[in-house]
Amino acid sequence: MKAVHDTINGPFAIEEDIALYGTIAGGATLRSGRRFILHGTIAGDLKVERGARAILHGTVAGRIYNDGGRVELFGIADAVANSSGDAITIIDPAAHVMGRR
Repeated sequence: MKAVHDTINGPFAIEEDIALYGTIAGGATLRSGRRFILHGTIAGDLKVERGARAILHGTVAGRIYNDGGRVELFGIADAVANSSGDAITIIDPAAHVMGRR
């Protein structure tokens, strides 16, 4: 897995396994079969394709669209939407989803 400590201009397609400690300035799409660990920030939406896995300790300043992948949220997101029956989304009790009470 590649570690990235940088700012990436979006929209950005995540096409390799990465751990991000920086920022994606805009939205991102996690491609099928890829693994992504977020410790930084995505300043936009995150789309998770079928078969992808996202472990999110940082902030998604937009909506997470889970289209059949696995999302584990430990950080912050504006909203989470599962758009497939195959989608698995786990939201840690300490995570914060805006608008959720």
